[in-house]
Parts: sequence; structure tokens; C-alpha cells
Amino acid sequence: MAAILLYIAENDFNKLNMRKIILNIFFLCSFSAIFAQSKDSLLIHDLIRDIAAMQVPVDGEFYAGMFPTFRECGGAPHNYQPDNNIFFTAIAAFAFKNMLPYLDKNDRPVAEKIIQNIQPVYPYYKNKNNEPFYNFWPTFSPIMPHTYYFKYLKNVFGQGEDADDSVMILLSDDSSDSTAALLKKRLVETSNLYTPSRKIISTYKSYRDMPAYSTYLGLRMTPDFDFAVHCNVLYFMYQKKLAWNKQDSATLELVVQMVKNRDYMKAPVFISPYYVKSPILIYHLTRLMGAFNIPDLQKYKAQIIADIHQLLPECANMMDQVILRTSLLRLGEAAPPLDLNDIDAFEKSNQQQYVFFQARAAFSYPVLLKQIFLHWSYIYYYFYCPAYNKTLWLEYLVEKNKHH
Repeated sequence: MAAILLYIAENDFNKLNMRKIILNIFFLCSFSAIFAQSKDSLLIHDLIRDIAAMQVPVDGEFYAGMFPTFRECGGAPHNYQPDNNIFFTAIAAFAFKNMLPYLDKNDRPVAEKIIQNIQPVYPYYKNKNNEPFYNFWPTFSPIMPHTYYFKYLKNVFGQGEDADDSVMILLSDDSSDSTAALLKKRLVETSNLYTPSRKIISTYKSYRDMPAYSTYLGLRMTPDFDFAVHCNVLYFMYQKKLAWNKQDSATLELVVQMVKNRDYMKAPVFISPYYVKSPILIYHLTRLMGAFNIPDLQKYKAQIIADIHQLLPECANMMDQVILRTSLLRLGEAAPPLDLNDIDAFEKSNQQQYVFFQARAAFSYPVLLKQIFLHWSYIYYYFYCPAYNKTLWLEYLVEKNKHH
């Protein structure tokens, strides 16, 4: 473009053929777009194979087919250790399954193989009675592996199956409609206000009377709300085309109210104790909005776009920059260029410190205690998954190519 302007300046503008100038500009822009798309395609090709190589080949610390995940205590001693949870492997499989239609004939088989390798892992995390509800850690193994004390306290703390892992697994395998219906039945049975004794105490008063779904699927566990989990549960309901009920309506209304009130910007930790950050909440919200036309949410599209543009200059971590751009693209908006051109540069970036998911012991407490525990670093844990960070970057590149 600079070369064309210089050319115009150095010649008698009145004698130039305007048609030729326009054609030259068009050619230059088209060539640049084609070159950028070709570069992205090569990067997508390499990145998929790089992620595939990160899958565990044989059973050991992790089951074969998993993506290694690590856990670190927020307070001292940090105790950075391997953690064989199913969460990151399941959400990676979900992301790859959604990307399959947009991959070329050379890359699609590799992505399909990644998903296929994950399927045999899921049964290790399944409900002990073989029902389609899933635990974060293997069902018959210690919780919090490699911790100093918690790994011995499974009988004290228990391990309830949770909605997030369960819907992600059923969205990334080939479960039947009847299996999805069984999970929905449990989601209803553990929802807020399903019985007189099931009353949430850990959210704002204005949200407590909503019979929305709970994060946990244990029948004796206190109901809990998490904005990102609700987005995932709604994704499951829309994708599986399950009969709509009052819990679905309440969950959608709760998400809509949190969006209307901009809680995802004002109080992200409070409304989502497991995802915590505004960019991550927006990522979940726009993933839902991009996949399904939900008029009650679409009316806030302009607000969400404005909030993304507010966050972009504020976010220092590369991963926040990635997922915010993905969020813009999913809303049909152009995303600013991302200065990231190869896998080596990505691996050396500050994505290594990125926490997409974390655990904080605050879900069952009244609001005042919850506010204290949410910010007490000694009782929450960060989780890291290098392969999932790359999957999020891959997702951005695929989404970007879809809009070319």
C-alpha cells in the first residue's frame, strides 16, 4: 500500500488511469489476504501435529491418550505436580470435534485420531454405578494426586461428579440420545430448588430463587452456580436438542441477567469461582452465542464487543489475547492482528503461566464467607495444560480462516 502511494506521488496523478490504480490496489490486498491465509494454513497444519505429539502414548502418570496437566497450590508451598484430571483432555476433544468441519483433508484425519485416542480414557472417570456422570479425577483413585494431605482425605471431602466434565465428555464422544437424557435427568435432580432442602446460599440474593442447574451432580451436595459452567450446560442442551424445561429456562435467564448486569466484568471471580477471569467468561459466552442463535443473548452483542475491546489493551497474557480475538470472531466481528507467527514463539511466550481453570474452596459457603475464601490463596489451586493452550490458539486460527 505504501509503494502505491509513493508511486502516485511521483507521477502526474491526472494522467494516471484510475482503473489501473484500483485494480493494482485490489490485487495487492487480495495477494496479502491469500498470503496470510496460506501462512495460517501451514501453521494450522503444523500445530495440529504438534498437539497430537503431546498426547500421552502409554499409561503411566496419565492414561494413554490424555494431555498432561499440572497443578500448583496458590499459597506456599506451591507444590507444582502432575494432575491426572480429565477436564483439559475432554475440553480439548470438544474443541477438536467442533473444528473438524473446517479442517482440510490432510489435517482432518490427524484431528480425528486425537479425538479417537481420548475416548478410551473416559470410563476411568465415570460414575461408580456406570451412569453417564463424570468425576474430575479417576473414580477409584485418590483426589488431588501428589498433595501432602488432601490425597488421603477422599472419604472426608468425597468426589462428586460435576456438570462441566459430564457435558464436555458427552459432547465429545458418540453418546446416544438416551445417554444424554440420563445426564439431563441428574442435572434436573441436582438443580437449585428441586427439593425444599436444595437451596443455594453462595450467590447474590437476586439469583437465589432461580431453579437453575448446579455445578455438582451429587444429590447431597449444596447447589452451586458458575457462569461458565452454565454456558457449557446450555451448549449441551442446545446441541443435543433435549426437551426444554423450567431448569433450562432458569439457567438461560440467570446467564442473561449476569450479562445484562455485566457481572462477568464487575465480579467474574464471584459468579465463576472456577474460571475467574473476564476474558475466559466471555470466551464461554461467545462460544455459546456463536454456535446457537439465542435472541435473549444476542441483544447484548454490542455490549460484549465493547467489553472485549476494553479488555484487549488491559490483558498481558498471550492466551487472553488469543481467546478475546476468538470471541470477537464468533460474534461476527473483525479481530485485530495477533503478532504470533510460529510454534516456537508461542511456547516461549507468557502462555506458560496461563491458568484457564482453577479450584477455590468457596462453592458451598454463604456470600460473606465465600468472598473471604475466594481470595485466600492457600486453599485454591491453579491448573495448567500446555496442549490446551495450543488448542485455544489453533481454535483462533481456524476461526480466523473461516471468516476469510
